[in-house]
Amino acid sequence: MHTLAKRIHNITPRAVRLTLAGGESLTLEMRSAEFFQESFQGEGTADGTTYRMVTDGEDDPLVVARETDTGWEMLGEVETVEAA
Repeated sequence: MHTLAKRIHNITPRAVRLTLAGGESLTLEMRSAEFFQESFQGEGTADGTTYRMVTDGEDDPLVVARETDTGWEMLGEVETVEAA
């Protein structure tokens, strides 16, 4: 089980603060956080925009994307997760 994904799962439904590999941070009001065997998918919102976090398991990075009018825009890899 991916350590950062497990942390998101444990914090949800409270808000989470993500720090991305580029140093940007993002605070999300969580809607869902689910494991499917080793895979993880979480969804949250910030300022009316939906964000999705996914990983396929322990050896796969946890990445986050933002929903746009044309689909999903990849923001990057999550490096840290904490309660907001």
